[in-house]
Amino acid sequence: MKRRHFLAHATSLAALPAFGSSAQAAGKTLTIGAAIFPDNLRAGNLTYAATSLVAQTNDFLVTRDDSGALQPALAEKWEATDPLTMRFHLRQGVKFTDGVEFTADDVVFTVGRVLDPKAAYGQTARINLVESAVAVDKYTVDLKSKAIFPTLLLGLSDIVMEPKHYFEKVGATGVAAKPMGTGPFIFESWVPGDRYTLTANKNYWGGAPAIDRLVIRCIPDGASRVASLVTGESQIIEEVPIDLIEQVEASSNARVDSIPTTVGLVLTFNPRLKPFDNPKVREAFDYAIDKPLILKQILKGRGEILQSQILTKGVLGWNPDLKARPFDPVKAKAMLVEAGYDFNTPVTLTTLNGKYVSDTDICNAAAGMLNQIGVKAVVETVEGGTFQQMTNAQKWGALHVNGWYSLGDGDFASVWYTEAGKRSNWIDPAFDKMFVEARSTTDVAARTATYHKMMAMLAAETPAIFMFGLPSLYGVAKNVTGFGASSDKILRLAKARFK
Repeated sequence: MKRRHFLAHATSLAALPAFGSSAQAAGKTLTIGAAIFPDNLRAGNLTYAATSLVAQTNDFLVTRDDSGALQPALAEKWEATDPLTMRFHLRQGVKFTDGVEFTADDVVFTVGRVLDPKAAYGQTARINLVESAVAVDKYTVDLKSKAIFPTLLLGLSDIVMEPKHYFEKVGATGVAAKPMGTGPFIFESWVPGDRYTLTANKNYWGGAPAIDRLVIRCIPDGASRVASLVTGESQIIEEVPIDLIEQVEASSNARVDSIPTTVGLVLTFNPRLKPFDNPKVREAFDYAIDKPLILKQILKGRGEILQSQILTKGVLGWNPDLKARPFDPVKAKAMLVEAGYDFNTPVTLTTLNGKYVSDTDICNAAAGMLNQIGVKAVVETVEGGTFQQMTNAQKWGALHVNGWYSLGDGDFASVWYTEAGKRSNWIDPAFDKMFVEARSTTDVAARTATYHKMMAMLAAETPAIFMFGLPSLYGVAKNVTGFGASSDKILRLAKARFK
């Protein structure tokens, strides 16, 4: 969005009630402008946008901070009692917001639900080497694995703990309609596609939030999010468009807070659709995309070009021997002709708007470059709920945009190219076998070597066009403290306050 579009939105919002420093601090209501919403509040929805909302009411056994480092949460400490068993010591005296105490039974219940195929829990692959959860006593739980499981703690940091008694009372549908947990906020209301409203949990074990009320609004358009920030309607917004950073920084009441992430933005193929079952066609599309130009002109140099692999530099398993395919439109078209490609068939690139930095602009640029070699590429922008439904059905069309977070370990991103991950229509048994090998040993050198092979396979097979590693950009009102940009897109708001 350019300045003219931004100013138009700012003008239209100027007549709205201002929630700036005085009015907002008095009411202690914090308003967030989110880029996308999931279609429901069910724990186990397979996006960090969904997890971010659920994490307001529910805590993790092991959590991450904004930089991605693991921290104790509902588990105060843990240790391995044997190579296949991790013992967790729970925080005592923690209560769900209905007053019932959190115990080992809730951990056993949650883990069982995650592993139950009937639950269709999106993050199952994070802990699918767990064989059982056993309550040793009221505040101690053993997780027993089928094999050595070096990423167990990291996997648990994506899974919120849920109340066994509440599920038994209202069922999964009731829980999704009105989530309840031990978290810093309490559910008040949910309007799909519009807003999520919560109140502070004054009895929160981590200390009562400094704000009284939290309103998370869905504002898909980037210019509208920025306008809501600079006019004081929102105090925090996700994904500031890169071409509007200057407007935020120039405003008198807001700033941009950024942090590097480990997300790899990719254009994912559907090899179940012809002609994308042919790896040469997928490779040709990769040659047609001028990634250095997009990085320079759209991303303004923020981020990195992925080197024909899903992992970003510095992550365990990143393969330094791989290089991004160069931009070569002549070769791309020749390869398509040789493969018998039908240039009359339209190809749709599906994307969300604002889930990732400049995602729609990147998609439009890629489509334009494909059109330059004769491919009839068009961009379809969908809202978060629709994309969630496409994901649940594994029907995304020919190409769709995804961002995969590794959080520092090759396991976390590569899992989505396995059958267990259920997020790719490209599946290779050899890749699946290597994935299990890599997560079944604590030998870092062996894990790294296996990931190198896996990244080389992705480079050769091109299940996706590996585009960019991206930063995370938040807009924050200058009168808000206690909030920082998050490397994994999870909103951590328990310590947020007004000056």
